[in-house]
Amino acid sequence: MTPPRKTITRLTLVGYLLCPQLYAMITLMVVEALLSAVTTWLIIQAGRDVATDAFVVSDLVWIVVTQSAAYVAGAVSWYFAERAGFRAYGRYMLRFARDNRGGARLLADKAAREQVEPFLAGTTFVNIFNLMYEVEAELKLALGLLFNGIVLGLEIDAGLPAAYAATFAILMAIQWGLRGRVADIYVENQRQNNRVFAHGYTAWDNVFSGNAYNRRLWLGGFKAKLRDCFQAQVKAIMAREGLAALGGIIGLGIVFSAMAYVVLTSAGDTATLIALAATLPRQIEMTNNVHELTSGVNDVLALWARLGGVVTSMRPQADPDFDRRIKFDRLVLRDGDETVVCGTLDEALAAVLEKPTGRVHVRGGNGTGKSTLLAALKEELSRRAYYWPTTDRLAFRFALAAGLGEPETDDDDEDAPPRPKAPVGFSSGERQLKSLAEIVDHTAAAVYLLDEWDANLDADNRATADAMVETLARRARVVEISHRDRG
Repeated sequence: MTPPRKTITRLTLVGYLLCPQLYAMITLMVVEALLSAVTTWLIIQAGRDVATDAFVVSDLVWIVVTQSAAYVAGAVSWYFAERAGFRAYGRYMLRFARDNRGGARLLADKAAREQVEPFLAGTTFVNIFNLMYEVEAELKLALGLLFNGIVLGLEIDAGLPAAYAATFAILMAIQWGLRGRVADIYVENQRQNNRVFAHGYTAWDNVFSGNAYNRRLWLGGFKAKLRDCFQAQVKAIMAREGLAALGGIIGLGIVFSAMAYVVLTSAGDTATLIALAATLPRQIEMTNNVHELTSGVNDVLALWARLGGVVTSMRPQADPDFDRRIKFDRLVLRDGDETVVCGTLDEALAAVLEKPTGRVHVRGGNGTGKSTLLAALKEELSRRAYYWPTTDRLAFRFALAAGLGEPETDDDDEDAPPRPKAPVGFSSGERQLKSLAEIVDHTAAAVYLLDEWDANLDADNRATADAMVETLARRARVVEISHRDRG
């Protein structure tokens, strides 16, 4: 009995990020924040040295060296962030491939394909890296505020870190209270952007067809969608920048009130006042960082929601009525001179497995479920069968070697395809023949399921391909749907 598969959740995807590279990134970010705090401390000490006429040039040198080291640590942390992100995406794709390798029925399920394929084509990649970047940015801001706040509290006044904490709490409350409205604005903006992008996909046909009628209609639709997109974009920008301005004003008000209190209570303490003035640029930066930290929380929550779509797409479910598309009353299986009429999938499977070799030709009119039958047989036979679907986007060595992608091979692999200097294109017929030849030479299955293997071939090439199918049929069972009935 096959053990139940583990449930996939958003935490599963986050777990893919947990690796030594991520821990190295976090370590470097802590180092960066500590060095930044040390720089703040050195600035304070330099200010006090000025007040006591003890300032020397080496004070500036140490400030430059320490802050430069912080920049280097931050830059190197991005390298490890990228490695962690690529590793997570690789683990996601491997998990998807492993969990869905037995789902041949889904191959012809257009609804499932339209829902899941965008995640495989790039959406998941973008979401994983956006999450990685947001987490890194939030962590960088939080660590910087924490360590710099401690230094300011210890060296100048404890009211300063308290002011930053109060600013964070107030801005977080504002962000949380407006999260629904802001999310709606962002979603509408994304929807309008998608409409414009989708309209752009049809530009090629409507422009290069040379038909003024179609071009005018296309341009009219484009202008209307562009106008709606602009309005949605303005709302999104106003929401983002409005919150930024509000957060900045609130933050500056609270922090500068705390600084004013320090000035009043430190009257006559020249060293403290100079230190406070020297850290003013840093504190303005920290005030802005508090706003970025709170607004970033909403971004993380939005990405967390998007990961729900990734999780949903990890294990697509086939249409429960898939097998009903097979019209057995209108299908026949022809094995040489014998004609087999099947009423169920089990009967069709038994007919296929009745002999170890030979060709079984599936015949029936359009819409009778011939391709559906082959997909169902593949799922039943699993690894015992090799399935070549009619919508062929399978990876083949000849295509990879031609510059349409390159496989990873060992240096001593004698069968590795040569790496070309430039991509090489193939006609549909050439691709059909090369694919079939590769199937003959590089696969070993008990059953071959070939869906319209001759659809793009002329008479001469069809004869060549038919000979290759005969080669397969001498060593295995071939179930085929042919573009032309065999005599």
